[in-house]
Amino acid sequence: MRHTLLSMIAAALMLLSPCGEVRARQAQPARAEAIYVNANIYTVDAARPRAEAIAVSGGRILAVGSNAEVRAQIGPTTKTFDLGGRTLLPGLIDCHGHVANLGAFGLGRIDLSRVPDYQAAVAAVAQRAAETPKGQWILGGRWDHESWPGKELPTHQALSAATPDHPVWLRRVDGHAALANAKAMELAGITRETPDPPGGEIIRDGRGHATGVFVDNAMGLVQRVASGQDFTPEALILKAQEMCLAAGLVGVHDAGIAPAEVETYRALERDGRLKMRVYAMIRGFQAIRYFEEHPLYSGPRLTVKAAKVVIDGAMGSRGAWLLAPYADRPTNDHGDPYTGLAVTEPSVLEEIAEHALTRGYQVCTHAIGDRANREALDAYERAMKKLPRPDPRFRVEHAQLLALEDIPRFAAMGVIPSMQQTHCTSDMRWVDARVGPERARGAYAWASLLRTGARIAGGSDFPVESHNPFLGLHAAATRQNAQGQPLGGWHAEERMTREEALRSFTLDAAYASFEEGSRGSLTPGKQADFIVIDRDIMTCGPHQVLETRVLRTVIAGETVFESPSPN
Repeated sequence: MRHTLLSMIAAALMLLSPCGEVRARQAQPARAEAIYVNANIYTVDAARPRAEAIAVSGGRILAVGSNAEVRAQIGPTTKTFDLGGRTLLPGLIDCHGHVANLGAFGLGRIDLSRVPDYQAAVAAVAQRAAETPKGQWILGGRWDHESWPGKELPTHQALSAATPDHPVWLRRVDGHAALANAKAMELAGITRETPDPPGGEIIRDGRGHATGVFVDNAMGLVQRVASGQDFTPEALILKAQEMCLAAGLVGVHDAGIAPAEVETYRALERDGRLKMRVYAMIRGFQAIRYFEEHPLYSGPRLTVKAAKVVIDGAMGSRGAWLLAPYADRPTNDHGDPYTGLAVTEPSVLEEIAEHALTRGYQVCTHAIGDRANREALDAYERAMKKLPRPDPRFRVEHAQLLALEDIPRFAAMGVIPSMQQTHCTSDMRWVDARVGPERARGAYAWASLLRTGARIAGGSDFPVESHNPFLGLHAAATRQNAQGQPLGGWHAEERMTREEALRSFTLDAAYASFEEGSRGSLTPGKQADFIVIDRDIMTCGPHQVLETRVLRTVIAGETVFESPSPN
């Protein structure tokens, strides 16, 4: 009894000592570094889909719940943010973008996305030429002949006459075709006798001369001699990051980068300048060697464990690989049936998939046409049967046009359709013309895929489309353009609900990079990645979603963007 009493006295004295005070504090539950209260929260967590407050500690979510529940986490140093009823969402993730290209346009590369016709495009380039030393390349892009009167592909003559002293290279909006002027073609050695490379086409006039438009693999004939503008890799990434954070994006899957870009990302990560989360895909033709020489990498902001393969082109430039000829170009210049371009042979994709299954990385394959999607699924299936691996989560990037019988294969095989919702509302103008109304039933078939159990990863393909994710959320739920056309939505039966659309940019986006356990929903223990916006996008009018303004972007508890005028 005496021994027990002495022990109790000693313990009490320990609690009164400085060391004892430290131990007592450590025994207390963790307290929040910051809390956000009086919020309208959509958690994307089925266990608790709605809440009004959130607590953050150590870069992670400490608690989600009512104001009273979260205020219980307040400690002596907790910062409190009263959101006054504003909406708080999990941070949005774009599962398919091109970071350096977005940065280039942000830093001044010629953007032709808004020119009303080819003449205006030529005028814009001529103005840049007047400000540029002779002989220096002029680069630009995002032109779309489908938005111009006549909808005809341009020819180089007007551009060449306006820019005789500068080589010019202008990529089409889809990135799968480009226009060169005469000076650029001269430097590239393009003549009437230059053959079309495999998987590419030089568009020619009636006499066999190049019109200046190069499609898919033919672009490499000019691209190899084109020299870029004087932007450093760091500047391109940091400018794109600034744009993405302001748009509410906490993460981007960078679709197809060179190994040198990995080193740039890692340097930015090391010195703390990489704020957004980047899931990098190595270009397919470099992936096998890269992953032979480098282990998979997961850092605080950068993850490198995926490859990007391109199997066909795009429907807009008629390079998508189809099962049957194009309705609006049934034959090529030689009179043979024209079904688009196989940019990479399926056997090569199968080889990369087998290597990925052996090494543990993910394969993400650009496939737009129905033939390309089938070939990608077939190649994956053959590789997975030969080298079974649990849950490889191979992806098809775009999955824009599917044969109806191939739709159930995604869920059955565990393949993720990574789809960009604004492609639908941009392309719906001409899809029927390209493939006919019957095949168009399999275009952007979101609801059909979801019904089979597939998980759709949302994105934009910026700078092909805007990096603003709220345009994608609007497109997913309406299948209408910004003017509300067509009434009721294009193939409205394939719309997503607003909940499904939000999930595609949050939890299912995280799933597409094996990160659903650490981000994608507002769940205690996950990374504190979230945004505050100026309206309730789940209940406001559809058109109002387009006008959403981001007030705050938070990554790992750190505010990385704050609107200069939050009110």
